[in-house]
Amino acid sequence: MRKNDFNNFWIFMSGFLLCFFSFCPAQENIVFPQRPRFVYTASEMEDVKKNQTKNVEIQNIIKQADTILNESLEVPVKEGDWIFYYFCPKDDAMLKPETETRHICSVCGSVYTDERTSAAYRTYINYKIDRNCLILARAYAFTGDIKYAERVRQVLFILASVYPGFERHDRWGRKGILAVVGGKRYAQNLDEAVSAIDLASAYDLVANASCFSDGDRKISEKLLQDIAKEILRFQSFSGGKNNHQTWFNAAYTVVGLVTGDEHLMKEGIYGRYGLLWQVENSITADGLWYEGTIAYHFYALSAIQYTLDAAKRVGWDFSKNERLKSMWFGPVNLSYPDGRLPAFNDSDPVDLKNYSQFYLWAYKYFNDQIFSIYAGQSISAGQSERKSMNMKDIGIAVLRRMSSSGPVCAMLDYGIHGDSHGHPDKLNIVFYAFGRELLIDSGRISYSVPEYKTWCRTTIAHNTVVIDEKDQQPATGRLLYFNETKDFSACLAVCDSAYPSYDIKRFLVLFDNIMVDVFVVEGKEKKQMDWIIHCRGSIVQDKNQKPCEFLADHNGYQHLKNIQMADEISEPQVYNFVQEDKRSLRVFLLNNKNSSIFTGTSIGYNLKDSAAFLLRRRFASKTVFITVYDFSPFEDNRIQKIQVLPVFSRNKKIVETDAIGLRIIKPEEFITIGLDMREKITGKPTINNQKFQRMFYSTGRSKK
Repeated sequence: MRKNDFNNFWIFMSGFLLCFFSFCPAQENIVFPQRPRFVYTASEMEDVKKNQTKNVEIQNIIKQADTILNESLEVPVKEGDWIFYYFCPKDDAMLKPETETRHICSVCGSVYTDERTSAAYRTYINYKIDRNCLILARAYAFTGDIKYAERVRQVLFILASVYPGFERHDRWGRKGILAVVGGKRYAQNLDEAVSAIDLASAYDLVANASCFSDGDRKISEKLLQDIAKEILRFQSFSGGKNNHQTWFNAAYTVVGLVTGDEHLMKEGIYGRYGLLWQVENSITADGLWYEGTIAYHFYALSAIQYTLDAAKRVGWDFSKNERLKSMWFGPVNLSYPDGRLPAFNDSDPVDLKNYSQFYLWAYKYFNDQIFSIYAGQSISAGQSERKSMNMKDIGIAVLRRMSSSGPVCAMLDYGIHGDSHGHPDKLNIVFYAFGRELLIDSGRISYSVPEYKTWCRTTIAHNTVVIDEKDQQPATGRLLYFNETKDFSACLAVCDSAYPSYDIKRFLVLFDNIMVDVFVVEGKEKKQMDWIIHCRGSIVQDKNQKPCEFLADHNGYQHLKNIQMADEISEPQVYNFVQEDKRSLRVFLLNNKNSSIFTGTSIGYNLKDSAAFLLRRRFASKTVFITVYDFSPFEDNRIQKIQVLPVFSRNKKIVETDAIGLRIIKPEEFITIGLDMREKITGKPTINNQKFQRMFYSTGRSKK
């Protein structure tokens, strides 16, 4: 670079930086409004009190606050532990205290007297105290009665006296400097952050009460700032990108707003891992939280809404940030036609209706009419009109069609693992038809039961392939093909890192009443390969079966129960998953040479729920599992016969792991398809003397 160019460059950069920082809100001095300034302002409280439709809500808050005042105030003076330790691991029931050190399971009667359980109970009490403070503070805001503010003051004073003496600890038993992801009052900084938001929100509403002196306010604000700054000291050990950080940012921003701490507010928005950093790094381009679980998507979104609410009070507005706004669209795009959502990774079976308040918030913040649809109760309105899409950043292909029985939807998960909340389930599929989810992902069940690790976090618990009875390694796959036409929606994905030395591929083709599913496994060494699906309904087949004691005793296989083995195997082998309304999903298993086929039951969404499983087993180094699903509601339109057809390249038959053809024969028509699964295609393959690229499709009239 020449000297003049160098000088001009720095003149330009200096001007740019000066301009940038002149307009960057992070550099502006914050003007804090009068208290209360977060949950409500004084004028907003008056508006709520004048609103006749809010009378019942206000009276309920006052009633709850009076109940709280009638209870004795007992703030734990010892540290708490992880809340999930206060659940019985045998049946996932929350324990009940008989004394502070003796806790009973109301379901099985088990008694727990260990310190870890008692510490978890203290966390339960702390949660209650934090929530109660906010209820009391709201009651004061609406009534002006000093008794409610006085109880909040008492809690803050007790916490201010005991918090400095708490030892840093985590849920794994580490203490002091070793507990870098732990907390003080709680066992993790996540709980500390949520608590700080509740306590700061409560303090903001009562800080002007006559029972608070200037000294009292200083003590209360120091407590809140100390909690936030303690989180900040250790935040980097949590990784920055995860959902915990969203709550850290919310705590910094809310506590900063309430206590007038400019540094904390800017940390929450513009800090190293602040809100704007997370928007760019933790939210995929599809508008989904990178962990790939709806539960944590909305959990993170809760914290983000707190952060944005606090920021707005000082004039910081981010409603024009499209990537931020996409977080409310992502779940809509991932939802089934009825508004329910798949339980991928550490998630739960939920409905968009459960989150209507999020969309009401978004409608007000972004002033976009589209969110008003999802803020109401007609979530499914227009859902059936949505198209197939490849959510390429998160890595989920969503296939949609309209069948004679209503909308249908299949999803193939090929993308990012999902960090600590991801499951070993690459190329897992879920499927919706007949107005319900049929092929299910069990999600997380509950963190408090052993089955969370021994079932949910195993590969066999998902609708994919297991090699050598081992779980997949964390992996990210790639999409090779995606297409939507007037006749079908299709996708092909590959992953070469889930199992060392093995490539797995899955080709899905969704028609209006049929789905074709081709799963390819290729490696060098002969191994046991198990293809499995978990489906709603009672599984029925015409052939004889014989009982099988178990398939394996590890890696989730121990949870496969009521196992039956097919006594004889035909081509194709057909199973019916019969639903409660008598409609059935017919599953055709093809290419069954050298296969063993098993059926039985597996764990569903919780320990009391079950699904039916269908498992195909082969020993091979390379193989292809071919499956066709028939979900036509009409018997006279169901599949009669399926033929496997050869695919050729330069007059030579292509091996079945590279390409296959199928002819699906129905009473009135037949469908011919060719599927090329090769990652690198050399020349166009042919089926029935017709060349095609990646996928061939044609129809014809069946002979009477």
